[in-house]
Amino acid sequence: MADDAVDRDSDISYAQFRALANSMPNLAWMAHPDGWVFWYNQRWYDYTGTTPEEMAGWGWQSVHHPDTLPGMLEKWTHAVSQGEFFEMIFPLRASDGSYRQFLTRVEPLRENGVIVGWYGTNTDVTEQEQARERLQLLINELNHRVKNTLATIQSIAAQTFGEIKPDSAKTFEKRILALAAVHDVLTRENWRDAPLGDLVDSAIAHAGKDNFDLSGPEIRVSPQTASNLSMTLHELCTNAIKHGALSVPGGRVSLTWSVERGQRGRQLNLRWEEHGGPKVSPPAKKGFGLRLIERAMAGGADSSIALRFEPGGLVFTVQLPLAVDVLE
Repeated sequence: MADDAVDRDSDISYAQFRALANSMPNLAWMAHPDGWVFWYNQRWYDYTGTTPEEMAGWGWQSVHHPDTLPGMLEKWTHAVSQGEFFEMIFPLRASDGSYRQFLTRVEPLRENGVIVGWYGTNTDVTEQEQARERLQLLINELNHRVKNTLATIQSIAAQTFGEIKPDSAKTFEKRILALAAVHDVLTRENWRDAPLGDLVDSAIAHAGKDNFDLSGPEIRVSPQTASNLSMTLHELCTNAIKHGALSVPGGRVSLTWSVERGQRGRQLNLRWEEHGGPKVSPPAKKGFGLRLIERAMAGGADSSIALRFEPGGLVFTVQLPLAVDVLE
């Protein structure tokens, strides 16, 4: 009698599991520890139009797109061999021959630390992927149009400054190119927060990265902060090449940054310090570059900048409140 009760409970549990698995909107399946698939829910068969005999083991490969199957197989076999969680988006063929994009997630099932099987789900994300692609197209088009606008500005500047000092046109052009460079970084990040390290690399490229000693954590900054910092670093590089440490062989620039927690939230501390250059002294009057730096870094009452013409070289420091801007 006890065995009969256990059998009845098992039957009920399996019936409940099957009802749950077949009612969920996802395609679902289970595999042995070696990746051999032995069970699919009904939604898998309804979508793919296949049979259990066709899908047993590694038969699921027949409903994968041939272009993405090799990459998927590589990741899946690696996950099985290492016992790791698997996640990937790839197309699956429907019963009518069309393909839709699915987010596939596979979890290892463990008992006492040993993998006894795998449980996977495939969630249709076709609409989300199409929306993401449309958004990316819009961003690319915006980037293209902005670049065209910047190119037009360069052309106008070349004609406007044609009868003025040649250096003025060159300086203006370099500033436009610096703005375009940070624009490229932000576009790559879909105009969300961008890695500060990438922005630094882009801003100092024309001055030769080998001339810099860089140190700072991997942090991300908002688009506005990114643009302001990039233009500031560009102006500092230009000044160092013309008058400062980078105007002589052996001169170097130390550029460091950190994030600290203050009374008003997180704060970015950035320091530019030149070494090995000619002796410097404060200019008789502020040039456009210095005024540009002051305007770019004027971030409110909680911001502060300092520009010191010390005997050893120019030292520039800035402190910016980044309670919202920075993600570590």
